[in-house]
Amino acid sequence: MDFFKEWCLCVCTALIIAVVFSMFTPQGAMKKFWKVTLSVFIFVSFIYPFKDFDAADFSLDNSGSIFSLEENSGSIYENEINAQIKAFLKVKGIIGANVKSRVKYDLDTSEIEIKEVEIFIPDDYDSDEVKKLVFNELGINARVVYLGG
Repeated sequence: MDFFKEWCLCVCTALIIAVVFSMFTPQGAMKKFWKVTLSVFIFVSFIYPFKDFDAADFSLDNSGSIFSLEENSGSIYENEINAQIKAFLKVKGIIGANVKSRVKYDLDTSEIEIKEVEIFIPDDYDSDEVKKLVFNELGINARVVYLGG
C-alpha cells in the first residue's frame, strides 16, 4: 500500500510542476520543444516509482498474513473492550462518556491482558463513583478523567 501512496504522490507532484512550467511556455519555435520536454517529464514521473517496486511486497504467503492479523487484532480487542464499557456506562445512565484502552495480547497462549483503560466522562458525574461502578461490575480498574467544558 505504501508503494501506491508513493506513486500517487510522485505523479501528483510532477503534474503540478508541469502545469506551473506550462504557464511559462515560450511562443514560436521553442513551443514544440518545451511541450515535448514537459511530456517526457510527466512520463518519467509515472514510471520513476517503479524503480523501487518489489513484487515480494505483494506476495500472500501465510507468515505475512498471520503477522498482519497479529498487528490488527490488538485494535480489534481494544475496540471491543471500549464498546462494552461504553454500552455498560450507557445502561447505567452515564451519557457522553468516551473510552480509550490499551491491550496486551498473546496469540500463542490465547491470553488477553488489559494494560490500561481510560474513561473520559462529562463533569456532571462523580469520577470515583464511575471508577467503582466499572470495577465492581466489569472487574476493570480504569482511570477516570473529566472531559471538561
